[in-house]
Amino acid sequence: VFRHPHKIKIGDNVIIDDNCLLDAKGSSNNGITIGNNVFLGRNSILSCKDGDIELHDHANIGFNCEIFSSSKVVLEEYALLAAYCYVVGGGNYSLEKTGKPISEQPIFEDKGVLLEKNCWLGARVTVLDGVKIGHDSAIGSGALVNTEIPPFSIAVGTPAKVVKIRE
Repeated sequence: VFRHPHKIKIGDNVIIDDNCLLDAKGSSNNGITIGNNVFLGRNSILSCKDGDIELHDHANIGFNCEIFSSSKVVLEEYALLAAYCYVVGGGNYSLEKTGKPISEQPIFEDKGVLLEKNCWLGARVTVLDGVKIGHDSAIGSGALVNTEIPPFSIAVGTPAKVVKIRE
């Protein structure tokens, strides 16, 4: 399903599997840009809420993944998400006032997410707003990434910690 298709740009040789949702909604965003030779696995969701999502050439999104952006989420060349990954760029609501619904409170400055080239996220990895994962890094299954991961790193756990540098 394509919502706001005028804000969705798709390159050549892109595979979008069954039951995917691409929603580029927003009044001031560019929307969703998908490069060449990208794979988007079945039941996956790319959802903008006035943010942008960029999948560069050869990015591979596994089954049942969700990428949400109210700022900017970028997956560079050859970035790979295994099944059930969740990447969220933005959505940082203030929790200051208890008498007001959280969804009606102001949003802090959204920072976005950057997965540099040739990153790999194992199954069920969650990446939070403000995170940059350096090129040629791998994140172990089930990890919660809430801080920057340097290039060539292997990181695991909740929260994700670097356990090895690739050589």
